[in-house]
Amino acid sequence: MLSTKPKAYKRFSPIGYAMQVDELSKFGVDERIIRKIKERGISEFYPPQAEALRSGVLNGENLLLAIPTASGKTLVAEIVMLHKLFTGGGKAVYLVPLKALAEEKYREFKTWEDLGVRVAVTTGDYDSSEEWLGKYDIIIATSEKFDSLLRHKSRWIRDVTLIVADEIHLLGSYDRGATLEMILSHMLGKAQILGLSATVGNAEELAEWLNAKLVVSDWRPVKLRKGVFAHGQLIWEDGKVDKFPPQWDSLVIDAVKKGKQALVFVNTRRSAEKEAGMLGKKVRRLLTKPEARRLKELAESLESNPTNDKLKEVLVNGAAFHHAGLGRAERTLIEDAFREGLIKVLTATPTLAMGVNLPSFRVIIRDTKRYSTFGWSDIPVLEIQQMIGRAGRPKYDKEGEAIIVAKTEKPEELMEKYIFGKPEKLFSMLSNDAAFRSQVLALITNFGVESFRELIGFLEKTFYYHQRKDLEILEGKAKSIVYFLLENEFIDIDLNDSFIALPFGIRTSQLYLDPLTAKKFKDALPQIEENPNPLGIFQLLASTPDMGTLSIKRKEQESYLDYAYEMEDYLYRSIPYWEDYEFQKFLSEVKTAKLLLDWINEVSEAKLIEAYGIDTGDLYRIIELADWLMYSLIELAKVLNAGGETIKYLRRLHLRLKHGVREELLELVELPMIGRRRARALYNAGFKNVNDIVKAKPSELLAVEGIGVKVLERIYRHFGVELPLLKNIKDPDKPEDKPKEKPKPKKGTLDYFLK
Repeated sequence: MLSTKPKAYKRFSPIGYAMQVDELSKFGVDERIIRKIKERGISEFYPPQAEALRSGVLNGENLLLAIPTASGKTLVAEIVMLHKLFTGGGKAVYLVPLKALAEEKYREFKTWEDLGVRVAVTTGDYDSSEEWLGKYDIIIATSEKFDSLLRHKSRWIRDVTLIVADEIHLLGSYDRGATLEMILSHMLGKAQILGLSATVGNAEELAEWLNAKLVVSDWRPVKLRKGVFAHGQLIWEDGKVDKFPPQWDSLVIDAVKKGKQALVFVNTRRSAEKEAGMLGKKVRRLLTKPEARRLKELAESLESNPTNDKLKEVLVNGAAFHHAGLGRAERTLIEDAFREGLIKVLTATPTLAMGVNLPSFRVIIRDTKRYSTFGWSDIPVLEIQQMIGRAGRPKYDKEGEAIIVAKTEKPEELMEKYIFGKPEKLFSMLSNDAAFRSQVLALITNFGVESFRELIGFLEKTFYYHQRKDLEILEGKAKSIVYFLLENEFIDIDLNDSFIALPFGIRTSQLYLDPLTAKKFKDALPQIEENPNPLGIFQLLASTPDMGTLSIKRKEQESYLDYAYEMEDYLYRSIPYWEDYEFQKFLSEVKTAKLLLDWINEVSEAKLIEAYGIDTGDLYRIIELADWLMYSLIELAKVLNAGGETIKYLRRLHLRLKHGVREELLELVELPMIGRRRARALYNAGFKNVNDIVKAKPSELLAVEGIGVKVLERIYRHFGVELPLLKNIKDPDKPEDKPKEKPKPKKGTLDYFLK
């Protein structure tokens, strides 16, 4: 029997640790799993994979696996999941930090469906128990989504026998760390836990909390050279020096000339866009004609808006940028083209290093500092090492190169800190009051915690308590939250000091809201009933801790302040004084509210992006957040017994927000494939409601911009009309059905003179 005490393996040599795939049968792994792995061309495991599989994880032991990017963590997880399902049944949940990563893992794991394993992915809608997931064996979810499913008491969760936490180092992330920690605290002792990461500074402490075996290694399948570039000298970690032209971009050109790709990390979106433009001009002469043709086709396939127009300019040159301001479709296009080798250089902000599988021969880290609220600060070692880990493509490169650019910094200091340094320790983010507030409410309202003693008993299971071991601090922090929840009627307490979950608290937790957001909604409800209007409601949404607001530039302050005074009667709060610390935040809220107001008044996406100085991804992120908060506001208004007219008004405003339309288009956008642009085109053509469309001839509808045969088929199917009616109708969107242009008159003829 293996000891439960964690054991760390600091480095492996390939000799002596090899393990053939066939050896899995010794651990009782099903032959079908073994055969499927061998079909991928894998006959032997990497040393850290072998050590992980021998650790006891196949016997149900918890495991923390901290090994470099591309060392095969996902394959270990797949084997453990399949083995668990085949031997013990139940369900495996694979947790990821990002929606994009969830989709990527879904595509990877779908291959196991050949063996009868059902795979599902779930990432959105925080107000659903998703009982349909009960039919699936492997469920991929973001941490936030799975946390909401726990709160909704989804019945299938009791069948979960394995939790895989990918990128477990994000336990230390301010935004999402507390959510992941609480999930693991809930599941400890109820399911096997497998944590995966490339970089954990205090892996022993984390493994001890999880009661997990620990496998740590710096072994990589692709050798990694690390160095610092300063004024034309590339100083490698072993002391060797290579000479280059003095500009850092010479590192990119050198990689492309070698037939390789470069990934450049910078600290801001604008830098990513600017450097992609600069590098593209130098890279384009190295493209082959077929590559240039294909890149031009990709650029032309992008929808036109200010962000995409910048992307098109660089894409045709074999370069691209990648940041959170891009839409999901654009990010996918860039990632696929980079994997294909069409894009030679990709400039990115650090978010790309978080998990999307985009390795490159040469990684260049141009910036090691970034600007925050407190001024310029060093990027943490953990983040830089995540970026470094992207160097080297398995199956393509024998080695990868990661190079940090020294601008004003001393090269030896960068080498010491980032290349030889250890990542920072992870600290529990339950220290974040907003996260703690939400989780304490959930424990009382959704998880049946009945007393303060029971609450503390659960919190003692968390990483937060494991790190601090200070019961007095924990109790003090919990008491202040409980008082807040009592005072604002989320919960009550009976004569025996037992908690009573109140409807307002239960619904707040189910909606996955910060209780402070719910309190703001509750406090503003009388004003909404008295003076319902879009601007006031949008400013309320923007004022909550759950809504990210647009930043306000100094030169914009005066105009937004004037706008706020002009619209003061519509706002549900007074305007702060100029000197007040809340003033800047308030103006950001007004700017965000005005953006949403323009959106429902059908201002085009391109104009919104330009007018508000944002990117496509930002626009849709704000709309998505506002959509969720509007839904939550309606749900809480129902719990708080708001008037029927108020609920009706909020529902119509919610529909306008969802579709980005004026009131008169609401009936049209309910039709399939009819968005804001097609609805407006139909309305302007005289089809103002569903009845007008039912009465119209197909040819009349096809004459409307954006309405083709496919769209019409979907609409007619919606009404239950037979499709053969459309067989002989010409589709103006099809090249063969477009009216033929008259031939142009020849020069020198009378027709040419008179044209």
